[in-house]
Amino acid sequence: MPAGVQPAFEGGGNIKKFAFSLQRMLGFKRTLYEKERNTLAQLRAERLVLFTRRENTEHQMLASDAAFRDKAATEGVRFAEVAAQAYKRESADALCKSLDLDIANKDVEIEAQLQVVIALDKEVKSLEKLRESQWDEYVAELAREENERILEIVSNKFASEQAEAAAMEAAQLAEETANARIREMAVAR
Repeated sequence: MPAGVQPAFEGGGNIKKFAFSLQRMLGFKRTLYEKERNTLAQLRAERLVLFTRRENTEHQMLASDAAFRDKAATEGVRFAEVAAQAYKRESADALCKSLDLDIANKDVEIEAQLQVVIALDKEVKSLEKLRESQWDEYVAELAREENERILEIVSNKFASEQAEAAAMEAAQLAEETANARIREMAVAR
């Protein structure tokens, strides 16, 4: 091991687990999702630039061909002009084929990026559902604890009322017993 580098784990020690909270993971996935969506938008913009360039090249060549045919029909053209027009056509065709290939490659990149975005979208939605279900469980647990607390309060109140009623009954019975003895003593005299 190079000097100054500490080992990650030396025998006998505990390694602390690395864990993300759900909220932190959701935030991370949302950020990643937005980044990948922006990448997808950039790829689509690049494809649009390629497509527009191809369309412009084709339109320019069609316009050049039309102008050449008009000139040939009205004024006539020399062999050098025919060769130049043929060279322009070949160059434009080669450029269009190259742009078509670039567009096809960009379509493949876009499709791959779209799959990444779709997968991240599913992950974000599943994490949001998980968060919602955990929230629902938390709310249910709070309600259960509140019900238990209320039940305990009611039970304690009922028990104290029962104890109070029993004490009053015992006091009343003791008073009746004392009154009965007093009457017995008064009759015995």
